[in-house]
Amino acid sequence: MTLSAGPSLAAPGGAQLGAATAAAVSAPRARDLLVFVKPHIDATFAFVGLTGVLLAWGGAGAFPFRPALLVSASALLLGAGAECWTNIRDRDIDALMPRTAGRPLVTGRISLRQATVLATVLTTAGLGLALGLGMIAFLFLVLALISNVVVYSLVTKRATPWSIVLGSGVGSLVLWAGYAAVQAPISDAAGLLGAMVAVWVFVHIWVIALRYREDYALAGVPMAPLVWTRGQLTAALAGSALAMGALAVGALLALGSPAGRWVALPVGIISALIVAAAAAAPSREGLAGPLIRVITVYLVVVLGGAIGCAL
Repeated sequence: MTLSAGPSLAAPGGAQLGAATAAAVSAPRARDLLVFVKPHIDATFAFVGLTGVLLAWGGAGAFPFRPALLVSASALLLGAGAECWTNIRDRDIDALMPRTAGRPLVTGRISLRQATVLATVLTTAGLGLALGLGMIAFLFLVLALISNVVVYSLVTKRATPWSIVLGSGVGSLVLWAGYAAVQAPISDAAGLLGAMVAVWVFVHIWVIALRYREDYALAGVPMAPLVWTRGQLTAALAGSALAMGALAVGALLALGSPAGRWVALPVGIISALIVAAAAAAPSREGLAGPLIRVITVYLVVVLGGAIGCAL
């Protein structure tokens, strides 16, 4: 789950990439624009932000329609803007990886100028809406933007295997922005749940990097599965998955409701299974594909369970 107005726009790719980009002179198709902003990631940001709103509301009093709408919309727009800036930044390495070589900016279906305009419009619109949430929530979303594009994509992704850990705060910050839009300070349950989302981010990305290890090797990106030994990667994945599960269970228990205690039990069991699979994945890379899907569903289950228990 991916913001600054600052990635370099100088074309870093070869002649073939430059020619493909220059060839896109007509208006891009709606489908290409949709693929370019990665709506599934944007929707995840919106869901995480809405989770914070619902936890803060807790079913008491009138439903906070305005914060819910503004948080969801601003998170969606900022997520889409972040994906645009990241695609602009990564267009040279995307051209080298089979998994990403068909992306619209790489193939020229969207031009660099069109991508930059779209990124600017989406980011500006998202920040404009976020201003209506109050200063604390706004600052959380600004920091999420910086964490996503500047810290991760622009500064650390090509420099260190710890890049995704350093940039993982985006998930926490979006959830906390949603909570702060309704009330402050952040509750213990929301604090733990936000931390869980941050850990989920790098567990998820590390498993994706394991699944597509050869792609990252072609692009020369020092993701953990390429740089670390199998033992180091096993320890990192298992330890991170364990922390993710502990934070999820802790957040559910911190809600202080009987439902939270009941939901914590199956979440704990699922978490233990994910820890076991994460520990085995570096030795059995065929597990990476199914594990990506399980970890994706896990986030929805934990956030949905927390919402249900809080209301």
